Amino acid sequence: MRNSTRGAENMWRRVALLSGAGLLFMLQGVAWASSEGGGHHALNWVEFLERLVCFAILVGVLVKLLQKPLRNFFVSRREEIQNLLAELDTRQKEAERKGAECRAKLAALEDETRKIVSELIAEGEAERQKIIEAAKGQADYIRQQAEISIQQEVKTARKKLQEEIGELSVAAAEEILRNRMQPQDHDRLVRDFMSKVVEAK
Repeated sequence: MRNSTRGAENMWRRVALLSGAGLLFMLQGVAWASSEGGGHHALNWVEFLERLVCFAILVGVLVKLLQKPLRNFFVSRREEIQNLLAELDTRQKEAERKGAECRAKLAALEDETRKIVSELIAEGEAERQKIIEAAKGQADYIRQQAEISIQQEVKTARKKLQEEIGELSVAAAEEILRNRMQPQDHDRLVRDFMSKVVEAK
């Protein structure tokens, strides 16, 4: 691409140089013709026509010589532009494809993010339920242990109370017996006790 551009620049330089030389040659001829006329400034039409014909021949030769390079230049330039447009079109399609891929990846990433968030929320809810169930179980266990402990305390308190009541009853009975028992009652109780001991043997 650089070589064809450089060749085109060289060709245009040659065309400009030859055209400028031909124009200069023609103008010089006109100036020379007018200066030969002496004092008057009449134009020598024959010489002007000769020079004009020479210039036309020069232009014809230039066109003949430069026609193929110019045509090749414009053809190659058109091909370069078409190639450049095709490359730009390919790049644009590639960019659109990559953009579509990026959008698809972004959408997939958003879906994956939503899925992960949903899973984390579900896991958190399940963990919360486990914690609640464990706390309920612990509370039930503590309540059962408290009830057992209370029942044992009540049993112990009842037993103590019964013992105290028994002791108080015995003491009260002894006191009543002491106050109301007669000596013959005392002798009778001793005899009954002794007879029971003998029977037990």
